[in-house]
Amino acid sequence: MSSIFIRTSIAPYRIDTYNAFHRCFGMKMCFYRREATDQKFDPEWIESQCEFKPIYLKGVTLGRPSRKLCFGICRMIWREKPELVIVPEFQFPMWQALFARLFMRRKFRLVSMCDDSIDMILDDNDYSWIHRMLRNRVPRLLDDIIVLTKDVQEWYRNHFGKGIWLPIMMDEKKALPYYKSVLPVSTSYLDEFDLSGKKIILFVGRLVKLKRVDLLISAYGKMKSEDGVLVIVGDGEERESLEGLARECPRRVVFTGRLEGDSLYAWYNIASVMVLLSSVEPFGAVTAEALIGGSKILISDKAGSACLVEGDNGFVTGIDDMDGIISKLDSILESVPVLGKRAEIRDSRMPFTFDECIERISTEYGINKNIKG
Repeated sequence: MSSIFIRTSIAPYRIDTYNAFHRCFGMKMCFYRREATDQKFDPEWIESQCEFKPIYLKGVTLGRPSRKLCFGICRMIWREKPELVIVPEFQFPMWQALFARLFMRRKFRLVSMCDDSIDMILDDNDYSWIHRMLRNRVPRLLDDIIVLTKDVQEWYRNHFGKGIWLPIMMDEKKALPYYKSVLPVSTSYLDEFDLSGKKIILFVGRLVKLKRVDLLISAYGKMKSEDGVLVIVGDGEERESLEGLARECPRRVVFTGRLEGDSLYAWYNIASVMVLLSSVEPFGAVTAEALIGGSKILISDKAGSACLVEGDNGFVTGIDDMDGIISKLDSILESVPVLGKRAEIRDSRMPFTFDECIERISTEYGINKNIKG
């Protein structure tokens, strides 16, 4: 089976999914650019983790970086005669694929990957009115939509009779051995930051307004629990103001700056609770990464990754409910042990496995290849 996959760039938290797509569908993996425009990732490290050779499409950018008219898509479709083409949500490559299917008379299944959360859909909490308009019209032209959560899948099925959900997550079969390999780094953090006998409240992400890190610092300063330590991993335009807010906080706040690779994942091994209080968040891949590392989570009801809260692995909260945020943080800290002198591997708290999610996609599209990594 010949298939084509098109996306803006390769994010590290989606490498396992892209590798699985390549294995399942035999896809040619194509991307707008080698490096992301909104986040800094090491492209050489990313490519070393890929089971495929990325194809970087040339083209012209029209306005925002995501709006790129890529050259060669129609030619590739004509040459490859694909049975399946997966494109980014409502962007130029989708229109180019539709053109190829209509005017070049190529028969293939056209699927869009859409990262909208249910909050973005129901509360008009979109990044732009253009995206909102396209969401309500374009799906009729597509064969299917791959979305991040069950509730968004339900919305698309109710309105358009299509939709299948695939969350952003890592393959735990690969992730857990990696987490184990960085335990020495985790242990070094316990000593460096004097964290033995403590419980870590962790934030990982860009320090920008919509992440509401200011809300987290304020809630942290009012908690009853006295053994929590707030660790903020990331950088961005809000860092200076957040450090000023932290100086007014009666409790210790640790800013590490932006981290990736071993230095980042070592924090997941020792986090007691991962907190994400974003006002807009299509998903929030860091929550899945933290759950695999054994952390509990406290997630904004605006974030798509609220779908990962099941059983006793965490709570969902409204960002306007300060008392609720504080009480839920206190409740989580009461339920977890203090850190020892050495970091130890913990069981994953994810409510489902990576293979279960990929098998759902491969079954839907009639693929019988082995997906096991």
